[in-house]
Amino acid sequence: MRTLAAALAVAALASGCAGNYGGAQPPRSYDFGMEAPAARLPAVRVGAVRASAPFDSAEMYYRLAYRDPGELLAFVQSRWAAAPAELYRRQLLRAADGVVGRCALEVELQEVTQVFSSKDSSEALLELRARLADGNSTLAEKSFRIAQPGAGGAAMTGAAAMARAADRSLAELAAWIVAQPRCADAKRAP
Repeated sequence: MRTLAAALAVAALASGCAGNYGGAQPPRSYDFGMEAPAARLPAVRVGAVRASAPFDSAEMYYRLAYRDPGELLAFVQSRWAAAPAELYRRQLLRAADGVVGRCALEVELQEVTQVFSSKDSSEALLELRARLADGNSTLAEKSFRIAQPGAGGAAMTGAAAMARAADRSLAELAAWIVAQPRCADAKRAP
């Protein structure tokens, strides 16, 4: 009887430990990495950055374009470290480099997905709408669509590709802002 009780205790302890090491893993979290953006924004104030639903959560979404491009799915074991709008806002602030401009830049993320053309091949797709404003007046608006190839077949490689897509979008935003003459006044923040 003692042997049976000891064997059950050891089995219970072993199964409890298995939950920590061999069972379901907690979701992995990704952001846009530690590298500073390659692009630098011209003089602009970073305003609101938001995302349309469902991209306003920390879920990492993907589409299986080879099966049904209209179906939006979420990775089960992978998440963004924060909502994509917050991650993108951080990149904008890092790219602004302390230069304050006359115009405020507002961004709405409209698509933040990993699009699979096959089981092992995908691209990161980032679509956004940018608005330059001076007070309540809209000076310019533009939509951007960045399709970053080389996102691989996993959430981890997709997150890295999305970081590259965000960086590319910052370069496109910078070129667009420079072309807006009414946003030319600037000063360095104290």
